[in-house]
Amino acid sequence: MELQIGKIIMQTRREKGMTQETLADMVGVSAAAVSKWETCASYPDITLLPPLARALGLSVDALLDFRRDPAREEQLAISSRLHQVFDDQGFDAGVRAVEAVLREYPHSGSIKLLAGALYYRYIAAALNRAEDTEQTASDITERCLALFEQGEQQSEETGEKQVSRSLRISMLTMLGRYEEAEALIDSLPPKQGIDSDELRLSLYLAQEKLTEAEQLARRALLTHVGEVSTALMSLTTIARRQKAFAAAHRLVDAYRAVDALFGLDRSNGLLLGIMLAQDEGDQAQALDLFEQYIDTRLAYTLDYRDNPFFAAVQTHVPTRNDIIETHRLTLRAIEEDERYAPLRDEPRFQAALDHLRAAIPAEN
Repeated sequence: MELQIGKIIMQTRREKGMTQETLADMVGVSAAAVSKWETCASYPDITLLPPLARALGLSVDALLDFRRDPAREEQLAISSRLHQVFDDQGFDAGVRAVEAVLREYPHSGSIKLLAGALYYRYIAAALNRAEDTEQTASDITERCLALFEQGEQQSEETGEKQVSRSLRISMLTMLGRYEEAEALIDSLPPKQGIDSDELRLSLYLAQEKLTEAEQLARRALLTHVGEVSTALMSLTTIARRQKAFAAAHRLVDAYRAVDALFGLDRSNGLLLGIMLAQDEGDQAQALDLFEQYIDTRLAYTLDYRDNPFFAAVQTHVPTRNDIIETHRLTLRAIEEDERYAPLRDEPRFQAALDHLRAAIPAEN
């Protein structure tokens, strides 16, 4: 990272109406030394940083332009650039770009969280080229876990800390490391009974701030619909494991009704139906739903801009590369999921899978 100290010295000195000679006298150096600093011909000795910062009315961190985290706009630009590298140049190039950013911001919790999320997102691309997929998957997941842990420790934002903790818990659960996941859950603070967004929504309505109230209400609706869907999915899993198939059907129907009502992705509801049909030994129904599942995955864009409930909520519209990467992850999940074993030899299953493969371009 290029040091900006010369520009900062010159800019701050001029803002304060100081000459180079005045600053030099205050710090105890020659005017020529100050001139060299400002033209970046040399840098101040480390022992001069505190008195130089005091003379300019700055902290040492400000003098060195040390930022723990990049500005929000810069974070978005970094994220966009890194996504582009992964998409255009492949996983290895993406890793090199991410590690360079991590070296530039070694104490940034935000960047650690972004890096872990990128590695996790593009893991399918890495596994497609790996000679030892098991070892590669292990290496990447361990790196993700370490980044999420560091992100939680270093972040100054409560929301980022919570996201980092949640991702660690999800990954540990996925890896079967249940005791570690439970320990992290147990260490979470108890859920507060006061919902600040709910209070703020009431305030906005009282103030006739309808635009702000609408935005907040739509975000709350999306959050609560997601919570309902998650609860229905969990209850379906419980009913299936208890072999309470009538109850499971009601829950799947409710899940799919929520998706239909709010114009959400229908694929998860179809996936629940596939698993339930297999539990009941109904191969024909499972194949029917699997074909619908693949068609739905290929057709859905995850673009809510035309959704009447959530049009103004979406902050990132997935790009074509985002969607392709989602297809790639879906394909790998199906290929590795033993729950599909009874269907693998069925021509209809293979035809649907070939349809998905055809939508995924070859990697560079």
